Amino acid sequence: MPRDKLLVPLLEIAQGTALSEDDLARMVGDEISRLSAGARVRDYIQVIAIKCVTDKVRQTASHNRANANHHAREG
Repeated sequence: MPRDKLLVPLLEIAQGTALSEDDLARMVGDEISRLSAGARVRDYIQVIAIKCVTDKVRQTASHNRANANHHAREG
């Protein structure tokens, strides 16, 4: 079970990738640091960071599935 309930949807999207919960937490932490730099309002930074990482993971997972389908058709 994830340490942070906000990470649950992100973990579900990341299934089938090589990313662990620790990897995802680190990615979110990095994104929070990036977004926090110079921010005046920090109320929703964690939510925005999770959304950004979710979008990146979703794009990577989609790309990986497309490559797997392409290779399956070739074989």
